[in-house]
Amino acid sequence: MKRSWLLIALFFVFAVGLSAQSQKQLIKVGDQLFAEGDFYGASKWYKDAMDLDSAYLDVVYKYAESLRLYNDYAKAEKYYLKIYRQDMGKLYPMAPFWYSTMLKYNGNYNEAKKTFKRAKRFFQNDKKGFYYQKVNQEIKSCETAIQLRKDSLPLDIKNIGNSINTYDSELGATLLNDSLLVYSSLRDEKMKENNEVTDTSYYLMKLFRGSKSGDKWFAENKLEEKINEKGFHVANGCMNPKGDVFYYNKCDRNLHCKIFAIPYVDSNFGTAFEITAVNHSVATTTQPYVTEINGKEVLFFSSNREGGQGMMDIWYSINENGQFQSPKNMGNVVNSIEDEITPFYDTKDSTLYFSSNWHEGLGGFDIFSLKTDLKTVGKVKNVGYPLNTSTNDFYYSIKNNIALLTSNRKGSYTKKGETCCNDVYYYEIPDTIKTTFTTLEELNRYLPVRLYFHNDHPNPRSRDTLTNLNYLTTYKEYTRLYPEYKREFSNGLKGAEKDDALVDIEDLFSSYIDKGAKDLELFTPLLLKELDAGKQVTLTIKGFASPLSKSDYNVNLTLRRISSLINYLSEYENGRILPYINKTAENGGELNFVKVPFGEYQSKEISDNLEDKRNSVYSPGAAVERKIEIIAIAVTDTVGVALDGSELEKLPLLTFKDTTLVFEANELEKKFNIINNGEAPLKLFAAECSVEGFEVVFPTEAINTFEPTSISIKRINTTLTGSFSVTFLTNGIPNRITKELHIK
Repeated sequence: MKRSWLLIALFFVFAVGLSAQSQKQLIKVGDQLFAEGDFYGASKWYKDAMDLDSAYLDVVYKYAESLRLYNDYAKAEKYYLKIYRQDMGKLYPMAPFWYSTMLKYNGNYNEAKKTFKRAKRFFQNDKKGFYYQKVNQEIKSCETAIQLRKDSLPLDIKNIGNSINTYDSELGATLLNDSLLVYSSLRDEKMKENNEVTDTSYYLMKLFRGSKSGDKWFAENKLEEKINEKGFHVANGCMNPKGDVFYYNKCDRNLHCKIFAIPYVDSNFGTAFEITAVNHSVATTTQPYVTEINGKEVLFFSSNREGGQGMMDIWYSINENGQFQSPKNMGNVVNSIEDEITPFYDTKDSTLYFSSNWHEGLGGFDIFSLKTDLKTVGKVKNVGYPLNTSTNDFYYSIKNNIALLTSNRKGSYTKKGETCCNDVYYYEIPDTIKTTFTTLEELNRYLPVRLYFHNDHPNPRSRDTLTNLNYLTTYKEYTRLYPEYKREFSNGLKGAEKDDALVDIEDLFSSYIDKGAKDLELFTPLLLKELDAGKQVTLTIKGFASPLSKSDYNVNLTLRRISSLINYLSEYENGRILPYINKTAENGGELNFVKVPFGEYQSKEISDNLEDKRNSVYSPGAAVERKIEIIAIAVTDTVGVALDGSELEKLPLLTFKDTTLVFEANELEKKFNIINNGEAPLKLFAAECSVEGFEVVFPTEAINTFEPTSISIKRINTTLTGSFSVTFLTNGIPNRITKELHIK
């Protein structure tokens, strides 16, 4: 018996030793591929090693790094979180930072902002260092991204198609004329079916032609070998304004790039030559774009040479008498401590476009613009959503009425993950782009406006339903309690737990309490504009209170809070809205209120113990429930009567004829019927899918009651499976309706 147990023990030790040796070999191969820049191949070997022993965090971290570097953001987020939870930033202090970054790249801006605040403590010993500054910048970026998603532009951005785009990376497309395209492609013509690079000597960027016929784009042949030299990366082609010189990059295998040019006469290329005046012996010089400003030829490019603001900067060189002059940096308005790349200049509106991963935006690289004639420089602006997404967007260019960009957004062609690889996208620029909405549509985009209150405020220990305070007064008093909330909620905690508690309070005040006041500040002038137009407007306001008191007391407290909002509106701009509230406005405009005081909120997780003030008063969970919400705004002359006898505006109601909305696997477009089951005309303002790769087409005119109407959902990304949802913004209550769809 003892002998059998001994054999089993020896076998176990042998098996463990064999497994450990096997894991080391797998990691070694992964490390080699990682060093060569084949992050996808490295990820496969790390995954096999991790499957042998997932408790070994070093291989998990290497796997997460390889996922991030080939842009598989969803998986990378999962494994950075695993490391963060187990290690808490001790051995892997970058894991919290990269986890936060992946949240942002996956479009989860609210959670990313919160986790960036937590990650800040790992860099606070070097407040002048890059990562401490980067975390603070990313927190601001997340706030900007939330607003940019709200203010989306009505642009129909399309993948240029699988004739030009492949499962590898296509990028940097520019139009030479209305139909002739030049673009770069990074591909291995001998790549295996498993997408691993067979030989890095074949994995090179080259320049290709493409053309447009009707609505279709077609790939043509590579450019000549006098441009696409063997053994070099060749990319970033563009033509000068006269159309007689073609500029491009030639880079060695270490990605040290130089700008070259080649004459183009009678549709034939001449002999290539180097632009020595702008190239650098050590630094890289890349992404040329040649234009004309103030009657002179100007070469924009990106470089990491000395004398810049940070990493890659935008530079320019002016051509004087046939010779490019010493390059000049675009300065710190454009350039930052991180990367600014892919310049393009539109002569029609004197605007420089470029991409940056530092300026506040939605994803990694966002596209930005600014007015400049090189003598003066305007303000940098994010070009907005959907030009920018939560992924990387760059290489923006315009020719006549067609705009091109490069992106690894969802909807790209890939076998390695939905955001792994870059594709070329385009859209046709309409004569006029509608960048503003109707006032009513703008108002509904700000809803719900959520306003927060300290426990039992305003007018504590009262059963009054009215207050003489206005909301801004209560808000300012609330913000003065910020130190008290930090002290009370972190009381008794130490180390990381205390740091996390302080971050939670910081996020409570910035993301909820302060944001509510800012939203109200943006909302009110739009409301006044609607009233000044003589409209009869009804605001529906609901509210919740604290569980520390009985429900009837809480109903009165909620009514006091609603009263403080009405006082704010009455006193706005020295009483400009008051005549509309009193129904005395000469233009016939009116402001009505539907009050929905819920009293005690329904959360099961919030303490109702008066002695436990840390959790019942000072915890973020309790604080975010002490609120009132403007949940809907409607404009109509039709008024009904509520159950309590008060006037109540009749409202529309969006409903779906189909209980379940299903796409068959091969369907690219599906029509669904909707019905307005309300008592007033239904207006659809917007429709947003929870995943990219779908387009919703809906009627813009009002839909009458009980009138069946169809909407169309187009499926752009054929690789998506599973479930997703569509959220409609309407003029009903609630103003957002979400419907889930399934792909068989």
